[in-house]
Amino acid sequence: MRCAWSASPLLFTLFLLLIGPGTAAAREQLEAVLADPAASAEARGLAVAEAARRVDAGYGDELVAVRMVLHDARGSSSERAIRIATLEGVEEGDRSLILFDAPRDQRGTALLTWNHAQREDDQWLYLPSLRRAKKIAARNRSGPFAGSEFAFEDLTAEETSNYRWRFVGEVSCGEGRCYEVERFPVESWSGYSRQQVFYDTATLRIERIEYFDRRGDALKTFVAGDWSLHDDRHWRAGYMDMRNHQTGRRTELLWSDHSFGNGLGADDFSTAALQRLN
Repeated sequence: MRCAWSASPLLFTLFLLLIGPGTAAAREQLEAVLADPAASAEARGLAVAEAARRVDAGYGDELVAVRMVLHDARGSSSERAIRIATLEGVEEGDRSLILFDAPRDQRGTALLTWNHAQREDDQWLYLPSLRRAKKIAARNRSGPFAGSEFAFEDLTAEETSNYRWRFVGEVSCGEGRCYEVERFPVESWSGYSRQQVFYDTATLRIERIEYFDRRGDALKTFVAGDWSLHDDRHWRAGYMDMRNHQTGRRTELLWSDHSFGNGLGADDFSTAALQRLN
């Protein structure tokens, strides 16, 4: 299988100059695996996921403002204002902090996540009324986060070791083309039996994810759009939508004010730091 740019050597060269040598190496390795007739579907699926992660590596840290809009099945809606901070590559994985600014009764609530490549992730929920952080048990991570259609497990980084992978093929995807890859959670507590992930072939950003519950029935659909390119390398969606097909509810996320290189460190993502948020 050939990528869309491989038909034009000049365009491919210009593309490599734009995205940088590290990204170019990730794409070249992916192209080699996809073109190898002996490569298994599992090897190809893993190669797509790892290439996507490598392409976005190197941002250091990131801050972003998010407006969360919750829609119920009757058409009513409510909003949340949150901030998200991310720190790349602490020890064995990324760290993230989600902090609520509004509504008033949720102000100061925070979710701290430590991702681990080789072991189970850690998550803590901080409740300002109690002034303490409660560690979230693995068995509870399939539950909804703050009444949204995003589960706690959806809010962890895309560590490839968290799944088994299988390449399905290249398919039409909106106005472009996508690699369709199935992934199967390795943790028994996951609320999903599998997910179908659609990676844009040109950028390797995730355009859509189809979620299936433990019975194998269609559960949710995630869609990302309104993309923007930062530092000539890092693609970020301005809009995300998670729809629950079984309940009729959906959650929108509207992202703004991205900033990179803010000088954040591991101490800003510690359980002790949660006490200093307010």
